[in-house]
Amino acid sequence: MRGANSPNKTDRPGPELDRRTLLKAGAAAAGALTVFSRSARAADRLRVLAWPGYEEKGMAQEFEETHGVRVDFQTYIGGEQMLRLFHRAPRGTYDSVLLDAEYVRKLAAIDAIEPYDPKDVPELANYHPAFTNMRQVRAGGGQVWGTPTRFGFYAISYNSDRMSLQESEDWNSLFLPKLAGRIGVLDWYLPNMGNASLAVHPNKENPYDLSEAQLGAVRKWLLKLRPHVGMFGATSRPVVRAMIDGDLTAAMIGDLDIDLKLAGHTNFEATIPKQGGIRWQEVATVCRQSRNKELALEWVRYVSQAHVQARIGFARAFKSRGPNLKVAAHWSEAQNRLMGYYPDPEGSSRMRVETLIERSVGRDLPVRQAEKAWIDIFNEFRKG
Repeated sequence: MRGANSPNKTDRPGPELDRRTLLKAGAAAAGALTVFSRSARAADRLRVLAWPGYEEKGMAQEFEETHGVRVDFQTYIGGEQMLRLFHRAPRGTYDSVLLDAEYVRKLAAIDAIEPYDPKDVPELANYHPAFTNMRQVRAGGGQVWGTPTRFGFYAISYNSDRMSLQESEDWNSLFLPKLAGRIGVLDWYLPNMGNASLAVHPNKENPYDLSEAQLGAVRKWLLKLRPHVGMFGATSRPVVRAMIDGDLTAAMIGDLDIDLKLAGHTNFEATIPKQGGIRWQEVATVCRQSRNKELALEWVRYVSQAHVQARIGFARAFKSRGPNLKVAAHWSEAQNRLMGYYPDPEGSSRMRVETLIERSVGRDLPVRQAEKAWIDIFNEFRKG
């Protein structure tokens, strides 16, 4: 999964790596990233700034062959590094940016991206409705700033030998005596405080839109949880290792089960509690100063297709789900089972992933307070 502004990898025998691991490597890698030449603006190239995964072999090949162009990628780790790279480069350097949905407003605020009509992306008809009207990308006048390309969940990952499914479906189960000192937490305020907000204010439409009193209740919940936390992980790697070793039973980090199962650890599961959970969402945009806007929009259409999202979903960088529900037709039965694209066992006509999508809320930025106010509360929680 993705995390501290975050992917899904660690050392074997655990997951290969994760988005959080890549994030921590980002600052050191920033200087080593390829910088596009100011003069290299030929129409036979599309320049994309993106999280890792899209640049992997075979991901863009079909697009390149169809349009007779080359796609040049510059990868980044985390929204803040993305902003630094974008600010550092001359305007017009990038044609498209693929970024976390909550950072879209930050690019829009500096006139960096171009809105477009969602009707220009026909594949949206095959998307789950939660991804067709996201508040993070609404541009006004019926237009959008971006189209979702992949997503995942922050919720509860747990050892199914020690914690039941029923227990995992309630955030307050984290206070069970048997979990004292046995909970892992990702060291990043945004998803954790969003989940804590939902624990206190169940199924809130926007858990990042809180009054001072509501935020105070979130703080109280986190401080109550603190004695049960056995580890804060700068990445998911130490948390995963501690879960494999039996030192931790659960983690407030969703989707850890995906790579754990791929690595042969079948006694791990993940779910979203009944109060709701946070969902990370990545979107594709068109840069306003691009000289190749039509080609950039073709790129957006390309990554909206189910078969492309199916490939991206199993990128080496990290695993993800596709908002285009037709990805299921391009995955094996085992892949669909792993990602939740199978009939919901609760007996509805929906797939399990649809139930989880509808329980979750897109990650966002604080609405009524400065980000620092939320970070200060999380730091208090960390220090205990």
